[in-house]
Formats: sequence, C-alpha cells, structure tokens
Amino acid sequence: MLQALISAIVDMLLSAVWSAIVRFFGLENVVEIVTAIFGLGCIVIGFAVLLLGH
Repeated sequence: MLQALISAIVDMLLSAVWSAIVRFFGLENVVEIVTAIFGLGCIVIGFAVLLLGH
C-alpha cells in the first residue's frame, strides 16, 4: 500500500518536472538534455560495475 502511494507521488513529480523542462528549454533542447543525461547514467552504471566487480 505504501509502495503504491510513493510510486504515485514519484510519478506525479516526474511528470511535473518533465513539463517544466519542456516549457523552459523548448522541445529541441530537451532531446539533447535527455540524451546527455542518459549517456552520463550509462557511464555511472559502467563505472559502478567496474568498481564493484562483475
């Protein structure tokens, strides 16, 4: 029950953040920002796997 409530709150927050980013930066720039964030996330995950072992 608590997990469903937290999930719903996080979903609403992410939706609001996404809307704010689109309005502030414009749609073209959002695609570039999301690509950069995704790339950095992959680098962080790879670095964590490297440090923690296979």
